[in-house]
Amino acid sequence: MTSVHRRSRLIVGYLAENVCAYLNLLADAFLHSPAVLRPPCRRVLLKQVYFSGLESLPFLSFTALLLGFTAASRLYQVMAKDFSRTVDVFRSMIVQEGALLIVAFYVMARSGSAIASELASCKQQGEVAALYRMGIDPAGYLIAPRVLGSMLSVAALSFFFQIMLVLGGFALASFFMEWDYALAMRQFLYGGISPGGALFSLLKTSVFGALIGAVACHQGLRAIRGPQGIPVATRTAVVHGFAAIVIATTIFFFLSR
Repeated sequence: MTSVHRRSRLIVGYLAENVCAYLNLLADAFLHSPAVLRPPCRRVLLKQVYFSGLESLPFLSFTALLLGFTAASRLYQVMAKDFSRTVDVFRSMIVQEGALLIVAFYVMARSGSAIASELASCKQQGEVAALYRMGIDPAGYLIAPRVLGSMLSVAALSFFFQIMLVLGGFALASFFMEWDYALAMRQFLYGGISPGGALFSLLKTSVFGALIGAVACHQGLRAIRGPQGIPVATRTAVVHGFAAIVIATTIFFFLSR
């Protein structure tokens, strides 16, 4: 029992340490967010939005089309071809919940890992220490633009993904099966999403983006020296990022009840 208690305390301590570190980094990033108005930091922000957002559009567009078609077709069969129930479940489960998680996981795997490896490389090559020697705060130049860029990218990509799920998925369903596109769109828009629900979704995507940026930056900047430093930081960032998104989703679920 002593060994079990000791191990439990170590796990709880590890989790608490990381949660505090991520929250502190987030607070530091928001405090230094005005730095993105300066040209050097603004360029980092725009590059982050371009890499995380614009370059992800082709893959997410294709994924949204296939997912929308597959989900609509499968739900239509499961719901015994009850058109109204199919569209309602599609809206609540796929569009309002599933789409946000898919985009967040994708950005974490693609951009979060890239941020962690990039900052780990910067640390190993002494670039972070050089910024301190030049009197430049790394929080304003390295962290804030990446956290804000991740937030903007995840929020915009989630909205785009939701639109492609509905428009593209319903269009493919009407082409390959007995699916009335006009009726489906009317049913979807009739049920609609309230302004409060839209704001809640925007809040969720912003939190997901902030967590992705914070986890990736923290793990990258604390990378150990040596050949294993970069891959370990990248792997840890992705694992912790996925866990943070799942935990945040659970918290939002209880808040929305």
